Amino acid sequence: MRTGFVILNYDSWEMTGRLAQKVASYDNIELVVVVDNASKDGSFDRLKKMSSEKVCVVQSGKNGGYSFGNDHGAEICRQVGMEIIFFANPDVRVEEADIQKILDRFGDTDYAALSGVEFRRAGEMAWPPLRKRMGYWDDYRECFFLWRRSGRKKLGIGLDGSVQVQEAEVLRGSFFAIRMEDFVKIGGFDEKVFLYCEERILAKKLEDRGRKIGIVTDAGYIHTHSASIQNKYKKTGEQIRMLYTARSYYHKKYNGLKGIKYWSLLGAMKISILEYDIRDLIRMIKK
Repeated sequence: MRTGFVILNYDSWEMTGRLAQKVASYDNIELVVVVDNASKDGSFDRLKKMSSEKVCVVQSGKNGGYSFGNDHGAEICRQVGMEIIFFANPDVRVEEADIQKILDRFGDTDYAALSGVEFRRAGEMAWPPLRKRMGYWDDYRECFFLWRRSGRKKLGIGLDGSVQVQEAEVLRGSFFAIRMEDFVKIGGFDEKVFLYCEERILAKKLEDRGRKIGIVTDAGYIHTHSASIQNKYKKTGEQIRMLYTARSYYHKKYNGLKGIKYWSLLGAMKISILEYDIRDLIRMIKK
């Protein structure tokens, strides 16, 4: 299977460069596409020096977010005939053997999209191993502090190591692979979402076509927990605003949410944003 690997960069050229060079050395990756999302730190000029027969460095034209930039990279892979495409954040580390395990499962199963088990830098498995695709009430409760303190662990699914591939409800957007045929049929990512909820939307669009996604239980990767996002958006409130914008859009467009339930969700989100803004202010005062 011809396999491409897309890395989206924004003001993180050092991390992106390390990952691109590492993955380009793998025999099971035919093309690495580095997409610079109109960085302001000179990333493109630095990354362009890495260009080779195996590494393609391009600019997307604007900072249109995760979906816009990754769609740009996916189109390059499609044009040159890639059959499988990996998407990875710059702050991901993955070994060639783990990529091969995922590719092998594409070969002997009919799954549309696959990933491995996420680990943190210190080596511990990320919780939950498998995420649930949260619904309306999950997102509503998530707006409130007490629920976040007491209810989050209920949203996880344990890892079943007795199977090679465990069917999942949603894959983490930090690292996963998808068949190009399926990616094209669902229209790629939804570019109206700047950041967050991309994986939910992808899972919903695949589900609507009767296609499955899963975790390869003996494959893994390390993710440094959104370091690239935190470098750009220092305040938690900024990140939460983008998160809630994406969630409300997802529920309205893909779940048909409207009326009282929709406006109640927006109201809860506004209260939650105020809470995070107060926390950011307290932290700033303490400094």
